[in-house]
Amino acid sequence: MKRLVHTKSALLIILLCLGYQAAPVLAGSQVTESEKHGEAETAIRITSDRLESDHEMRWVEFIGNVMAIQDDVVITADRMKVFYKSGGHTSMGAGTIEKIISQGNVKIVFDNEANTAVADKAVYLADQKVLELSGGDPRVWSGKNMVRGKKITLFQAENRTLVEGDGKDQVEATLYVKKGGGLTK
Repeated sequence: MKRLVHTKSALLIILLCLGYQAAPVLAGSQVTESEKHGEAETAIRITSDRLESDHEMRWVEFIGNVMAIQDDVVITADRMKVFYKSGGHTSMGAGTIEKIISQGNVKIVFDNEANTAVADKAVYLADQKVLELSGGDPRVWSGKNMVRGKKITLFQAENRTLVEGDGKDQVEATLYVKKGGGLTK
């Protein structure tokens, strides 16, 4: 019985900290703070084999066969640790993600499947809207175009990308252009 209660409270905390739309209903509230202020909410659905959380340290870790879906973004990985901002005195305010660290066989599909990123590790900094890919053989595809390097940083808010080598291995890009629009005539 004690384990069941812990699981229910952990689930409620996870739903609240991730901003899950049904969380206010489970918590007994009819209107969320963001709804009062006219802010839109969107659900993140995460599945995994196991879940661990630490409310004091403000993190939730999903372990084994992780899949996270929000709107048109799908992330798969071996592990995903979500850090959320403190909501003050109540869990209801803890609906803002601070950082997400995904590790092991990371694959991110976004922009309605137009873009794909793979790496061994992905770190997303929510406030800065920055995604850093490293480890393994990081690559990003946009359609048939592809870039790879030792570290790839996507600056979402600025709509720019930085691809870095490591001194031994150079950055590589494969770009498809229309005939007459590239290096040859």
